[in-house]
Amino acid sequence: MLRFLFFILFLSPSLCLAKNPVILISIDGFAYHYLDKYQPDNIMKLVKEGAHAEGMMPIFPSKTFPNHLSIVTGVYPAKHGIVQNKFYHKGLKQNYTLGGGKNNSEWLKATPLWILAEQQKVKTAIYFWPESETKVDGILPSYFFPYKHNTPNEQRIDQIVNWLKLPDALKPEFIVAYFSTVDSAGHDYGLGSPQLADAVADIDAIIGQLIKRVKDETDSTPNIVIVSDHGMATAGLKDTIEWQSLLSPFQNLNIVNGQTQLYVYESDPETLIAIRKHLSKSTLVDKFEVFSNGNYPEHWHFNVKNDVVPDMIINVFAPHTFVDKKSHIGEATHGFDPAKTQGLSALFIANGPNIKANTVIEPFENIHVFSLLEKLLALDKSKNVDADIAILEHIVIE
Repeated sequence: MLRFLFFILFLSPSLCLAKNPVILISIDGFAYHYLDKYQPDNIMKLVKEGAHAEGMMPIFPSKTFPNHLSIVTGVYPAKHGIVQNKFYHKGLKQNYTLGGGKNNSEWLKATPLWILAEQQKVKTAIYFWPESETKVDGILPSYFFPYKHNTPNEQRIDQIVNWLKLPDALKPEFIVAYFSTVDSAGHDYGLGSPQLADAVADIDAIIGQLIKRVKDETDSTPNIVIVSDHGMATAGLKDTIEWQSLLSPFQNLNIVNGQTQLYVYESDPETLIAIRKHLSKSTLVDKFEVFSNGNYPEHWHFNVKNDVVPDMIINVFAPHTFVDKKSHIGEATHGFDPAKTQGLSALFIANGPNIKANTVIEPFENIHVFSLLEKLLALDKSKNVDADIAILEHIVIE
């Protein structure tokens, strides 16, 4: 019997991975180049002692909700259903509002990692993440908090530490947390602002607190994965385009303004041709590009027919943005095509007992983080996802 057990353990090294909890942290809006610009002490220590990417590529569009959902589902937005921060659902006949899955799980078409973990008897705990309040297959995380934007960052750290202090039978093995401090400062005050520098310093201090308190107050040795959803690009009032004026003859159509894209839901091909012809005569024609479903750029992964992918997308070039009349815009934003816009590369850092030290990774798309987390949690490998464990498998120590 002992020989049999040894044989099973030898064949299943991933069993060792599950002994160490995994903490996934998102620092919304933390651009990769902030590492070099601000040299945040605690985060740089994790970089130097663990693995990091030379920029992680957001998926299109580089908005918060689509990217966060791709990170935890391992699929592109057209598959998980959250195709922008603002969009329309033809089947539900509704516009999406942030966190809408809480009231109707039909918005979310892919299974987040915490649900997959719970299905495999791995306890999870979420201190904010887009759509973490959505019940999937009747399941929610073992522990979670409804989103409250102004919750102090210190309070979030307190809870993470308290979760790790729980008895083994109650302790979560997968903990997820979200911080918006850096994103807010980037939007409101712009790149290079002292407020942004302060926000980076503040979140670095929070990360330092977490690492120290986990070491001093718990018996856990977690694998910590830090990501961001996107970087930032300069924007401003002088570069705004009032979309209602741009499309004045088509005000009766279902058009959703996502700031960096206009999503047009209109199945009549003649109307789409008319829109394209109208836009070609605009004095602003060099500020945007127009695509119809079936001809979207391949790297968008949008050439599918479903209830949420629009029939036409008008995609603006940075630093321009689409605005409603009399609306306000901050000094920087995101959502632009990451393949055509500088500054949008995101953060990826992994550090812990199952992560190779001093490892530098070439840039990769954020969907592949899903497979890394799945492996660190010793979960069954998911099928029918876009994520590929081969991209990050080499940084794992089993």
